Amino acid sequence: MGELILLPAGKKVGQHWTIDRKLGAGAFGAVYRCSNEKGEFFALKVEGANEKIQLLKMELYVLTELNKSGGRHFCRVEDKGKMENFIYVVMTLVGRSLQDLRLSAPSKKFSLGTAIGTGIQCLEALEDLHSIGYLHRDVKPGNYTIGRAELHELRKVYVLDFGMCRKFIHEDGTIKKPRAAANFRGTVKYAPVACHMQRELCRLDDCETWLYMLVEITKGSLPWRNLRNMEEIGRFKKSCRSNIPMKQLFGGCPREYIDILRLIDGGKFFDEPKYSAIYSILHKALTNLGVQASRDIEFPYDWEEEEERKMEENRSMSKDLRNAKEKKEEKERNERKQREEEEEGARF
Repeated sequence: MGELILLPAGKKVGQHWTIDRKLGAGAFGAVYRCSNEKGEFFALKVEGANEKIQLLKMELYVLTELNKSGGRHFCRVEDKGKMENFIYVVMTLVGRSLQDLRLSAPSKKFSLGTAIGTGIQCLEALEDLHSIGYLHRDVKPGNYTIGRAELHELRKVYVLDFGMCRKFIHEDGTIKKPRAAANFRGTVKYAPVACHMQRELCRLDDCETWLYMLVEITKGSLPWRNLRNMEEIGRFKKSCRSNIPMKQLFGGCPREYIDILRLIDGGKFFDEPKYSAIYSILHKALTNLGVQASRDIEFPYDWEEEEERKMEENRSMSKDLRNAKEKKEEKERNERKQREEEEEGARF
């Protein structure tokens, strides 16, 4: 992590934004909640202006391209600028991460309907990102969030954190040839097999990582969660293509997940993932499990009722009480996040 930029509550940033409070820190720097003149809340990300690797600039560039293309699951960039010793980007303020929601859930997993429903949205986000020529390279539940109850977006999933993105196409739209060797990029717990082998990543690798994430939110854990050696974890993932380890990975999940792994593994480096086929498999799983009779029928996600209740509760509180409650909840979320990151292994 680079230099941490500390901004006090009440500080003005740019022409329109007033800092409310710090929300947390990411790979690039700090994230704050800010408000505009109308009292509407947004997220404000900051990064030191002299950072050698400017991840926030990459995030801004990718988000701007996605906003232009009409991406379905991305924050909207509201403003950007430079002040004193930092650069900043103001964007949509989102809700809790899928990781935090999972860790708060019974048995640390979602109901099948919620897991598959959010999984579909997570893959849609990757499809849109790939469509503008970028790989994410750090797909995990902590990098997906739901929207906010105040905006009626509890059923919407956002993808975050584009600092590790890599452009995989040339300006003429052709796909770049793989490098002979590539450094490890991502989070060890969710990284694809190719990453462990230090191979160049492709769109299918983002999808493989997404599938590991889908398994975790469905059953509550991944079978290599207690391993600490990166090479050992890589070997375990590779072995999951054979019978017994495959049962360890997918036990407790819909059988259709195995079909998805085979679809992903069946592709080559330059191939476009078969997104439509994967969506069809997941919708078929929802039908087979009796969760959803047809695509037109909505079923409630696990967190909707609780988040709506919290919103109503907050409305009846004084500002000071509400701020104290929000800070306490944020502290608890950060503690859960820290514990989980220790389990995930390093991020490279």
